[in-house]
Amino acid sequence: MRVLSIVMTVVITAFVGLGSAFAGTNGWEHEKSGKGRFHGERGFLRVLEKLALNADQEKEIASILGKHRDEIGKTIAGMVEARQGLREATTTDIYSEDAVRQAAQQVSEQEVQAAVLRAQIANEVRSVLTAEQKDQLKKFTDRRADKMKGFVDARLANLDKWISAHAQ
Repeated sequence: MRVLSIVMTVVITAFVGLGSAFAGTNGWEHEKSGKGRFHGERGFLRVLEKLALNADQEKEIASILGKHRDEIGKTIAGMVEARQGLREATTTDIYSEDAVRQAAQQVSEQEVQAAVLRAQIANEVRSVLTAEQKDQLKKFTDRRADKMKGFVDARLANLDKWISAHAQ
């Protein structure tokens, strides 16, 4: 029974990690200092820097992001809180399927809000970009999708290795 609990914890953790990966740019990243940081906006800002924006575009995009600043903050805080609730529900000593489902539902609701906000902001930002910059942005998005496919394959390969090593 203990082995089953450990395996289920590994599987659940893998799926939670996968969910975080598919949530787009809403994951956490750990710096060398060991402190976690939210990298969703940092990733988006890095993409903007690669688009060779002119001064007028930078001002317009800064205005768009400034307009949504408070909503971005609330969305990030909601995601952090929901994910912490799910982490607690999946790691508690007393298992409750209902608690896990409710916590996962909260994460899902926060992800929907974040996705809608991301899409709204991206739509506003795209209206400022040239055709060439839009093409470049599409290439960045496609490359990100390819990385996620590799991430899933690598996670499942690691899970298979662990199972093979410990199933005997």
